Amino acid sequence: MQHKRIPYAEFYDYDRLEKAAHDLHWEETEENEILLINLHNQLVWHLYRFDKDPRADAILYAVIEAILGEKAADITDVPWELRCVWEGGKKANVFE
Repeated sequence: MQHKRIPYAEFYDYDRLEKAAHDLHWEETEENEILLINLHNQLVWHLYRFDKDPRADAILYAVIEAILGEKAADITDVPWELRCVWEGGKKANVFE
């Protein structure tokens, strides 16, 4: 089966990040807004590092999960630098 890679830019779409935070029932506070902006910037500039902030990891995990569901894709379609979020979340069982 041929896999179609999901473009990296889909994972840092700010609307997706906001929706994920909303779906995780985050309060709309200035602190959470700053976290979203920082996460977005880290993703845009390829500076994001898994396991530095569990809140950012949870948002990104939710975004990956949503995209995989929308596209009926699997983890091999996700850019390699973001797969650690999925794998780390599954191993730790913290996002289930």
